[in-house]
Amino acid sequence: MTFRSLTRWQAAGLHLVLSALIAFTLVLLVVALWYPAPYFAAMGGATLLRLLIGVDVILGPLITLIIFDPKKPRLQYDLAAIAAIQIAALAAGAYIMFDARPVFTVFTGNRFEVVAANSVDDASQVRAAPGFQGLPLDGPRVVGAHPPTDARERMDLTFLALQGGPDIAQMPHLYHAYADVAADAGRRARPLSQLARRGADEALLVRGYLDAAARPDGAVGFLPVRARNEDFAMIVDRKTGEIVGSLRINPW
Repeated sequence: MTFRSLTRWQAAGLHLVLSALIAFTLVLLVVALWYPAPYFAAMGGATLLRLLIGVDVILGPLITLIIFDPKKPRLQYDLAAIAAIQIAALAAGAYIMFDARPVFTVFTGNRFEVVAANSVDDASQVRAAPGFQGLPLDGPRVVGAHPPTDARERMDLTFLALQGGPDIAQMPHLYHAYADVAADAGRRARPLSQLARRGADEALLVRGYLDAAARPDGAVGFLPVRARNEDFAMIVDRKTGEIVGSLRINPW
């Protein structure tokens, strides 16, 4: 079968298969590296992927179906233009997802906050300790954050937050290792029974987690996690503060 012997349906089908393979590779990259569970839902990864795949998998083959005619003298140039536009759109969408990926999950004293790459304060990042200057590429890193020790800086940060600017969670120069605050996180964890009392669905999720994890109810608790698209509950060991799981339940 040669290029000129293809029908428009065969050409569109071939385009669809190639586009689907590329989209599948991108989905694996996004889900496995940039938005690992539970962050895919929490950070709106599904919405971004739908837009991306809609352009890549649907519009490209559809345009091929419309314009493909083996008798056209400039058919190859037309198809090359479609491919170039499709690749450009795919690259732009991939960059948006990369730029919006979660990079830090920050314990701020009574909850966690998920911080996206594009919300990290640039000036603060320059001042951060070497271990916190780079942005992770393989999912968010769990860290702790403490308020500034300088009274003037605390006041300025409060003012910025009230104005919709960066807060403690977006300031890498205030980060420290999660191990330093893990015990405090464990002490502040709330009983899972609070989540179970929200309703029948929530009770099933809690019981399913406890059964699968083979942990007694009192050994673990939860802390709220604030994220861009959907807040959830982080499960921590109440003695050590170690993160042991998560539940897709509104924690508030």
